[in-house]
Amino acid sequence: MPTWKNCLLALVSRILENGFTVRIKRRKRPMTVAKTRFSWQHALSVTLLVLGLSMNNSPACAQTLGIAAVVNDDVISLYDLEARVKLLIVTSNLKDSPELRRRLSGQVLNSLINEKLKMQEAKRLGIRISKGELEEAYANMEARNNLPKGGLTDFLKANNIDRLVLMDQIEAAQAWGGAVNRTFRAQVTVSEEEIDEVIEEIKASKGKPEYLTGEIFLPVNNPNMAGQVLNNANALIEQLGKGASFSALARNYSQSASAAVGGDLGWVRQGQLAKEINKVLIPLMKGSVAPPVRTVAGYHIIHKRDERAGEGLPPSEEKLDLRQVFLPLAANANSSDISGLTEKAKSMAASASNCSDMEKLEAESGSPLSGSLGVVDTSALPPLVQGAVRNLPVGTASNPIPSQGGIIFLMVCKRTGTSALDILRPNIKQRLLNERLDVSARGYLRDLRHAAFLDVRV
Repeated sequence: MPTWKNCLLALVSRILENGFTVRIKRRKRPMTVAKTRFSWQHALSVTLLVLGLSMNNSPACAQTLGIAAVVNDDVISLYDLEARVKLLIVTSNLKDSPELRRRLSGQVLNSLINEKLKMQEAKRLGIRISKGELEEAYANMEARNNLPKGGLTDFLKANNIDRLVLMDQIEAAQAWGGAVNRTFRAQVTVSEEEIDEVIEEIKASKGKPEYLTGEIFLPVNNPNMAGQVLNNANALIEQLGKGASFSALARNYSQSASAAVGGDLGWVRQGQLAKEINKVLIPLMKGSVAPPVRTVAGYHIIHKRDERAGEGLPPSEEKLDLRQVFLPLAANANSSDISGLTEKAKSMAASASNCSDMEKLEAESGSPLSGSLGVVDTSALPPLVQGAVRNLPVGTASNPIPSQGGIIFLMVCKRTGTSALDILRPNIKQRLLNERLDVSARGYLRDLRHAAFLDVRV
């Protein structure tokens, strides 16, 4: 069977020999839709493909270069569609058959149409993905699938799949991320208070169930199409029941930001997801996939990969070189004595601007409990002390803290490593941003589809 390249060369030769005349009739659309840019390159692309269908002496070429869909100025060929279907079958661990290809074609074509729209919008915004960025994303995909360097390329070659088929998919995802960020990032904010709330939820979740979760999300942009979306979701569940890879299906079909990482949502807590999803996720058996779950936005296919007891905040990797001044209280001290000693501690602390000053104050206190505490892990300190030194600048004395038998204040002389919150806060902020950008992205794509010229031929 001839390749698409050979077919294209044959078509160009015929055109050069005989010339061509073509008239393209555009489908009528509502007046509210913007006019489609219909360039001469588009006309030439369509002409080549239409001529391919008319080459009676080469039906194989006609099949290879036929049109699957026209998306504004771009054409999706039958070759593009067949190549992507094959990629999906191979990466999803499905058993190839003509019937399976037929059933997959509609959903795969819809994904290709979305990718064309995403690439067109990214191009309009001047967004370009460099070769280095593409290769990095390809290497990350390889690592997520536990393949050695070059293993993904070897896998594709062994299954007779052009590496560019996968690279095109990766490029569309990268370019769309850039388009969404450029369009909506300035409009989306996450406050420090919101991050604090999530941190408190994580603390409170220690010892409570958490679930390692995957999702495939299919939006319902038109209520009249809800039944069709549900049918598509059930078809995906049927494929999963036959051994298909959840991550591969998520990467190809899911319309949420998690699609780029195979639908992986990571460890989620009770109540973290929509209540409809939470209700299904909790009783789901480990390793199982739930029937489609309807939310306001669409249908979700949920996979519970594992479960565990919540670990709370991650351990801190920060180490502190601490000094302490201890001011003892008499055994019969009353509230007035405590207040007086606290004020004295405040005055002493205010006079210390470095660790040398602290050493003098330690001697002045006359207590054997005053002095260097050495280098300690922040996570090993009592909660009250952790709170006092968490954001304390090096060389600044803390506020007085009640301690058993007295009042103390501390100073950080050196800080090394990274605290748990230093690691956690940026991650929480990024997750919240991604969730909000994801909502904007779905509306963005829906609007692009509504305004687009789409001509589906298969």
